[in-house]
Amino acid sequence: MQLTILSIESSCDETAVSIIRALKDNQGNITKINILAHEVESQNESHAPFGGVVPEVAARDHLAKIYDITNNALSKAGINNSELNAIAVTMGPGLIGALMVGVLFARGLALSLQIPLISVNHVDAHLAPALLLKKFIPKNDLNIWQETQQISFPALALTVSGGHCHLSLLKSIQEKIILGKSLDDACGEAFDKVAKLLGLNYPGGPFIEVLAKQAELNGNTNEFSFPSKPSNKENRYHFSYSGLKTAVMEVIRKETGIKKGKITGKDLPIEKKQSIAFAFQQAALKQLFDRVENALKDNPEIQTILIAGGVAQNLKFREIFSNINKQVIFAPPSLCSDNATMIGLQALLNSNQNGFIDHPYAKYF
Repeated sequence: MQLTILSIESSCDETAVSIIRALKDNQGNITKINILAHEVESQNESHAPFGGVVPEVAARDHLAKIYDITNNALSKAGINNSELNAIAVTMGPGLIGALMVGVLFARGLALSLQIPLISVNHVDAHLAPALLLKKFIPKNDLNIWQETQQISFPALALTVSGGHCHLSLLKSIQEKIILGKSLDDACGEAFDKVAKLLGLNYPGGPFIEVLAKQAELNGNTNEFSFPSKPSNKENRYHFSYSGLKTAVMEVIRKETGIKKGKITGKDLPIEKKQSIAFAFQQAALKQLFDRVENALKDNPEIQTILIAGGVAQNLKFREIFSNINKQVIFAPPSLCSDNATMIGLQALLNSNQNGFIDHPYAKYF
């Protein structure tokens, strides 16, 4: 059976539309996938002056772009509306105004075409590329059929994004138990906030990574040390980054001499910024590794580790986790940050067509 799905993502600061064609066997298993279109329009320039995402700006930007992006996707895919079998859309979590733009557009499109509307959980969707795709480079792999990834279960899944950290145990591609999640700031959020404290541009994660790499190359790695929030008996799997962020803030306050009020490390010597970035990144990634180690100790039957989310683009992150003595599968880098292809892939895995009646993200509240 062949399915063609148009998917929409508008939960935060990327407006994205993708068109996916998939083959399923008689048992309903996905055997092959063809990504016909993969359109992502970033809003980084709109939000950079504010040092973070402004919800109202994000919603208005989605509204201005979503119609044209959808038309571009259909044009690049070389198909017309009548060939679509379903519309998939992010229903949450995310910014309410931003989500409304995507959801209402998707509902109108599905209603006009009289095809199903599939609601998708954004956090679940981050994992879908690691579960299904062996690779995906937009400039090389569009309109090419590829066989789906083969996963050995049970598997441990780590999703690390700007707004969420989730550690889950997967007994199969459909059976998931959440072991741990963010208690306050998520890892990606901490990267952006620390970058802002250092006077770096938004989004800050890539800039932190570059500074940390420079510190490593220069041997400038021992000046600072930050707590990595080790686990304990009561908390073996959950994540907390607010304390780490505060520790960095206090170091910057001390180094700059700003005792009260708003602080910024933009005038710090570059060597100081590099050292702080390195120490922060080490502590942030160590916490992730610690929780994964705990899960592996408590569940020795785990065969595979799956890693996804925006932070999974970080090369030091990939280096550390590649050394684990298990099969480690990362989502393709092009599908780590927010995109609509992951929404379409998740729709193939879990076709929730009940829309607002059955919220796909309610279980995370």
